[in-house]
Amino acid sequence: MGSVPTDPMAACLPVAIEIMTAYTDSADDPAFFWESVQRVMADGAQRTNPAAAMAELVLGLATLCGIALNDLADRSGSDVATRDVLRAIQRTYVSGAAGPARPAGPAESS
Repeated sequence: MGSVPTDPMAACLPVAIEIMTAYTDSADDPAFFWESVQRVMADGAQRTNPAAAMAELVLGLATLCGIALNDLADRSGSDVATRDVLRAIQRTYVSGAAGPARPAGPAESS
């Protein structure tokens, strides 16, 4: 896939932040987010190595997600681990069985 960037976060986060900024700014115009995603995908497809561009986008989004999860857990209090936040998101958006986050056991804590 090409060379590994010397600073993967610096290489991958800008596009991920751009996508998520479009997401947060699209409340009044949902098409804005979709247009931003399509533009980023088209830009990546035109690069010399489109597969590397896609990998950077996925890595950037995953990294940004991890940073946000850690920040949410930190702000939620000492008894809430990153996995608790992730579990609450899964209950709310995947299974539809929302409920309060339950503190993780010692093996689950991050």
